[in-house]
Amino acid sequence: MPFSPAIALILTVSALAAAWVYFDYRSRTDGPMWERIAWWLGTLLALPIFLPIYLVAARPPGRLVRCPSCRRPTLAHRAACRHCGSGIAFEPAPRLWGLPEVVGISVVFMLALPLIARALGMDLEFSLTEVVTLAVVQNGLFIGLTLYVVRTRYGLPATALGLRLERWPAWTAGGLIAGALSVPVSTRSEDLAITIIAYFTGRARAEALAEEEHLSDVLTSILQGPLTTDQIVLIVLVISVLVPIGEEVFFRGLVYGALRRWGVPLAAALSAFFFSAVHQQIVHFLPIFILGVILALLYERTGSLLPSMLVHAVNNLVAILGTLYDWNI
Repeated sequence: MPFSPAIALILTVSALAAAWVYFDYRSRTDGPMWERIAWWLGTLLALPIFLPIYLVAARPPGRLVRCPSCRRPTLAHRAACRHCGSGIAFEPAPRLWGLPEVVGISVVFMLALPLIARALGMDLEFSLTEVVTLAVVQNGLFIGLTLYVVRTRYGLPATALGLRLERWPAWTAGGLIAGALSVPVSTRSEDLAITIIAYFTGRARAEALAEEEHLSDVLTSILQGPLTTDQIVLIVLVISVLVPIGEEVFFRGLVYGALRRWGVPLAAALSAFFFSAVHQQIVHFLPIFILGVILALLYERTGSLLPSMLVHAVNNLVAILGTLYDWNI
């Protein structure tokens, strides 16, 4: 029986990733061949597990350069080539995380968690318990893995992620005000997205697509069902408190922090693009992207994630209440 295109793509990506891990590990470490083969085989057979472990925990950080003597790649912050021992003009050891750690954690929540959820029977019809469980696990991993990278892997304080509160009264007030102002911005940007899509599909089809996206959201279907007061409180606590904290730590603290070396405008745009893309929406891509830019710029301006968390929390809370009480916003 021939492979489906999806299976062929998965096998191809796994093979390419495994080959990259093999050669990257060989360039960075003096480990024996069996270790390289183990990483290669693990990534080939179980990419969602082994690739994140390699990128987040096992891979020695640093930039690779070619040794002027043997022409093989070696770490730039070592005084001598690890292959031939020749001295090189070494540079300081990396002091900040980069894209490999971002990719590693992204693989966890984009591939590993969905596969685990499916294996446990959680697929299309999620119950409230399953949604809450997945949200807690995912955001717990956002926070835990990000802190591991920053605190353990690079030895930096949590303030390097924007986890600081010294001006919390001003940052709290600013975050709440910015959150209130961002709600109409999100509404208007959704209208703009519908107008843009309508140019290609017609107004009726664009509005129907927006409604389909809203109704297909797992949380929307739960909020439209019968709920007790305790269940509503639980949803608010998870979606409007835990999720903003976890997502801001990862998307603004880690992702934007890794991209900031390329300049604030590009870092804000790329981190917002990633933030919007993982939500897998078409009509709502633009509103989420604009919100992501606002959150990144708030973090850049204040140096703290607190205002961004509050803006994120306000938007999520308005979305919950709007669905519960049929607000036309």
